Amino acid sequence: MSATLEIIVLVVIGFITGAINTIAGGGSLLSLPILIFLGLPPNVANGTNRVGILFQSISTTAGFKSKGISEFPFSIYISVSAIIGSVIGAQIAVDIKGETFNKLLAIIMVLVVMMVGAD
Repeated sequence: MSATLEIIVLVVIGFITGAINTIAGGGSLLSLPILIFLGLPPNVANGTNRVGILFQSISTTAGFKSKGISEFPFSIYISVSAIIGSVIGAQIAVDIKGETFNKLLAIIMVLVVMMVGAD
């Protein structure tokens, strides 16, 4: 696949993923496999995906706040919990070897799809 086509795919998938994550969540089920398909190792693809989610979450929060939608102080409690979970998850992800990470990622993605499908 040419570099130009890869960039186009990434931009399109990025917009779609951002919209899905803003509305309901679960956009990583689309973006993470694309990043891996384009050649990133799974743990790097996961980290790259998380950076995108961080910026998407910041812009979504700013957008909701500009419309007067805020759940303060509940949002602080959720943010602190998410940061703690992120640090723990990042440490585990860094320590896991490639093949084991691939297997765990596949299992987690299947579980997430089943949970989303159950709703």
